[in-house]
Amino acid sequence: MTLINFGAALVWLFVLVYGILGAIDFGSSYWRWVFNRRGDWNAEAVAKNYVSPTWELINAFLVLIPVTLVGLFPGAVSTYGTVLLVPATLLLALLALRGAYWQFGYASQNRQNQTILVVGITGLLLPGVLSSLLALSQGGFVDVVKGTFHLELTRFFLSPVVYLYILFGISLALYVSAMFLSRYAYFSRQYAAFKAYRRQALWAGPVSLMVGVAATATASGGSLNMLPRMMQWSPLLAVSLSAFAVAYAAVFRAGRVKKSRVGLRLLNVSMVSTLVQLATAHFTYGLAHSDYWLYPYIQFASAASNPVMFRETLIVLAAGTIVLLPGFLWFRHLFITDRNYAAGKSTNGSHS
Repeated sequence: MTLINFGAALVWLFVLVYGILGAIDFGSSYWRWVFNRRGDWNAEAVAKNYVSPTWELINAFLVLIPVTLVGLFPGAVSTYGTVLLVPATLLLALLALRGAYWQFGYASQNRQNQTILVVGITGLLLPGVLSSLLALSQGGFVDVVKGTFHLELTRFFLSPVVYLYILFGISLALYVSAMFLSRYAYFSRQYAAFKAYRRQALWAGPVSLMVGVAATATASGGSLNMLPRMMQWSPLLAVSLSAFAVAYAAVFRAGRVKKSRVGLRLLNVSMVSTLVQLATAHFTYGLAHSDYWLYPYIQFASAASNPVMFRETLIVLAAGTIVLLPGFLWFRHLFITDRNYAAGKSTNGSHS
């Protein structure tokens, strides 16, 4: 592997980490709104209990991706800065709206229902907007006029491929967050909430899988034909599908056993298998997409910074990871794996 390919893999790894964390975060916001509407306060409290301390941290992690791109592949950043003017503006508007209402919700107990609604709906839309960028990167929507890149907005917004990716992003976020929250609820001994999230995971999983296959199998004019390229990495795809089957079977079985450590072990297996599924599918897609940031114009090598800048950026990223990792682990201990925190705010049985 060349240093440039290593850098591209690192960027793709950051995208994977943010994609998983963001899917859980955005999906949890949506599920909170759903169960608030249904009056299921325990299920709503489980979602709130997770998302309340984590949303700002996950948004901060998003900054790492463009910073890494600027240091390693400035050519890709300059191109996408022009092409993504409209999609990125929509994305930032949704993030800003969501963040503003979260802050408002913390500052005041008034209009809590409005806050939950806005945060929930933006949490539903954001994974779709982010996933639409995958369709754009595959090509077919960008023209070069007098040396300047232009996104053909009509072609983009009327393309079935774009909407398949949007649906894929939304359904995947709902599935991953429901899987996580079902395990989180079981861990905090909120068994009724566990059953509610388990039901959502059981339908969202197959839907996300089918829509994902449809999205990669559908090509627009002038774009990469992703499914045949992904089939060249069929062993990774086989691992991903097997991991999905294991995760789905484990969460299905967990609802059939008595409340015990066996159920928690099954849900641990389901979460680990889901992470394996997402990681293998993510890197299969990335391998099939290489060596292009934007097909057919921007390749890894042509977009890379000079060798000195490239190496220095990698060193800074490695040092920053070493410094920040203990803080992330401590955060996880406080809010994710601490049973007292998980149970203490999920057992009030009332709307908060």
